[in-house]
Amino acid sequence: MKQVGNDFADMYLGIDTKFVRTFLDLFRKPEAVILGYMNGRRVNYMDAMRYLLLALFLTGIYTFVLKNTGAFDQILASQQEAYSQMNYSPEQMEMTNKFNDEFGKYAFDFQGFFLLLTIPFLALIARITFWGKRYFNFTEQMVFYMYAYGHSVIVTTPFTILTVLIFPQAVMYVGFVGFPLLIIYVIYCYKRCFKLNNQSIILKALISVIVSITLMIVAGIILGILGILIGLVLKATGVV
Repeated sequence: MKQVGNDFADMYLGIDTKFVRTFLDLFRKPEAVILGYMNGRRVNYMDAMRYLLLALFLTGIYTFVLKNTGAFDQILASQQEAYSQMNYSPEQMEMTNKFNDEFGKYAFDFQGFFLLLTIPFLALIARITFWGKRYFNFTEQMVFYMYAYGHSVIVTTPFTILTVLIFPQAVMYVGFVGFPLLIIYVIYCYKRCFKLNNQSIILKALISVIVSITLMIVAGIILGILGILIGLVLKATGVV
């Protein structure tokens, strides 16, 4: 336990630890952290996986706070009020509330798992967008998002937890602020890593939007086909 305590203090506590240097330099010079890790210079900064695991730990705290302070119920109540103002019928209200209740609980319980799934999806989009030898390959894109996406989670989650504790009704709107900030930060990191000009950044951003929409449509079609096939198999075997 003494060794564990020393390792923890060396990694996270104090003003000159690997975590503090990684956290600050991902703001000031993200290329030093990301490219340094890819090039084998890993003494001064936390490795990508450990930084992402810290982000997962914070999402676990957020989920715990959300479920044990009654904030989740308040979010559902706020949504129901919004649907009422949109003149939803009683049947629509019932179906929507039931879906939000079930899906919300499921999403929060597996929030960390969804975060892990997001990394390869974003890496795939980025690999297609930044195609060519001068850009990152798929594995390097994974490392990029372990740092960039993990950093965004580490920065925004404490503010989200404070919002839950102070003004829980506003939690449902936090994502509308956090998502644009994530996009801006990712663009900033790519610009620093690849030394892109503003014209290239705009072009790559447009390409990434097209790639994202295309991949989501393809994924939706594949899932729909799989759903139909599974339904036919279950029906043929008499399960349903």
